[in-house]
Amino acid sequence: MITLRKKLMLVWILQTGEPLNSDGDQLRPMRAINLSKALVSKGHQTEIISTRFFHQQKRFRKNTKNENIGGVLETLIDSPGYKSNISFRRLFDHHILSFNLLINLFRRENKPDIIFVGFPPIEWSLMAIFYSYMRNIPIVIDVKDLWPDIFWDKEEVNTLKKEFIKLLFMPYRIYSVLIASLADYITGPTELMANYFKNNYQIKLLSKIFKNKYPKTFSSPIVPPQDKEQIQLDILKTDPKDCLNILFIGSLMSVYDFETIKKSIEILNNKKKKIQLFIAGRGGSENYIKDIFSNIENVYFLGWLNRKKAIEISSNCHLALAPYKNIKNYELNLVNKYIDYMSLGLPVLSPLRGFAFELINKYEIGWNYPPKDSSILSRIIIDIIESPHTIKLRSANAMRLFESKYSYEIVYNQIVDKLEQIVNDK
Repeated sequence: MITLRKKLMLVWILQTGEPLNSDGDQLRPMRAINLSKALVSKGHQTEIISTRFFHQQKRFRKNTKNENIGGVLETLIDSPGYKSNISFRRLFDHHILSFNLLINLFRRENKPDIIFVGFPPIEWSLMAIFYSYMRNIPIVIDVKDLWPDIFWDKEEVNTLKKEFIKLLFMPYRIYSVLIASLADYITGPTELMANYFKNNYQIKLLSKIFKNKYPKTFSSPIVPPQDKEQIQLDILKTDPKDCLNILFIGSLMSVYDFETIKKSIEILNNKKKKIQLFIAGRGGSENYIKDIFSNIENVYFLGWLNRKKAIEISSNCHLALAPYKNIKNYELNLVNKYIDYMSLGLPVLSPLRGFAFELINKYEIGWNYPPKDSSILSRIIIDIIESPHTIKLRSANAMRLFESKYSYEIVYNQIVDKLEQIVNDK
C-alpha cells in the first residue's frame, strides 16, 4: 500500500486587532497565534500579516522589521491609528491600512498556498480577496463578527433608523457582497454564522462569473489556548446554600444587559438569599456598569485577570454569567466566553436565543433565562441554591463538552486538516 506524502504549505494569516507573538506572553493568544502554532506543529510555514497599530492598547508596536518567533514570521503593515473604536478616524485608518496591505502583497515575489483572513475589517478582507483572485490563491474568510450588520442589528434601533443606517453603510455592504461572492471558503465560530454571511451577501452570478464556483462554509470555533494550569472540578467549594458565587469574565462593553442582573440580585437580596457576583474585566462601559451596581454591596469588580488568576477565582465560583443582548451577531455565534466557561468547568447563565440556547439545552451545561426577565432569572437561581447537586452535574457536563468538542487540540487540528484538504484539492 502506497501512502501519499502530505504537502507542506505556506500559509498567510491576515489578522488585525489581536495580540501577536512579538507582543510577549502577557496577553492571551487568540486566533492568529493559536492557528499559527497549530500549523507550525504540523511542519507548515506560516506568516502572520498584521498591523503595526495595536488595537487593544491603542499604540504603535515598536517592531521595525519582520520578526520570526517560534517559527512564525510576523509582518506589520503601517496605518495612522485611532483613539476611539467608533470614529471616522478608525475608518480612515482601515482604508490606509488596507491600501498598504495590497501594496505589500503585490510587491512580494513568493506567494502562499492558501490565505486565511480575519474578518472584519471589511476593507482589509476586500484587499485580500482582490489579491487572491489576481494570483489564483485559495482564500478562507474567517467571519468573527457580522459587519456591517452589527451597526444596525441592535435591540434599541427601530425599523426606520435601521434602514437609514443601512443606507449610510451601503459601501460596506457592497464590499461584503464582493467578499462573500469571491471567497473560496467562509468560516466562523459556527457554521450558522458562516452561512448567514454567505446567504446574506453572496451574489451567485458574481461567484459564477469570476470563480465558476460558489463558496463553501465550515465552522471554526474560537477556543482558548492550551492550558498549562490543570482545572479541578472536585475541589471543595463553599456550599451554595451558604453563599452562591457567580462569575463574569470579559470586556465590559455595551453588548451586555447588566440591568436585568441588577434587578435579579435585588430580588434575591430582598429574599435573604446569599449570593455574590464577581465581575472581572475592563472596557469602554466599565463606569456605566459600575454605576448600575453602585448601591449593591454583594457585587465586586476585580479588574482585568490573566488566565492563571481567572482559574483561581473560578475554583471558588459555582456559576458563570453571559448576559448578552439578543442580536444576530450573538444568536448565530458561539461566543468564546461560553467556551472559556466550559473550559473552567462553570455552568453558564445565559439569555441568548439561537445557537447558545440550543447548546445549553442539549448538553445541560447551564441554564437559559428569558431576556430581560429578572423575575424568572431570580427564580432559576433560587432553584439552583436549593438543588446544589445540579451545579456539580452541569459543571461536569460543561467540562466534558469542552474536552470532546472545543479544546485547542481538537479545534485547531480540524482547521489545519481543512486547510490541507483545500490546498490538496486545488
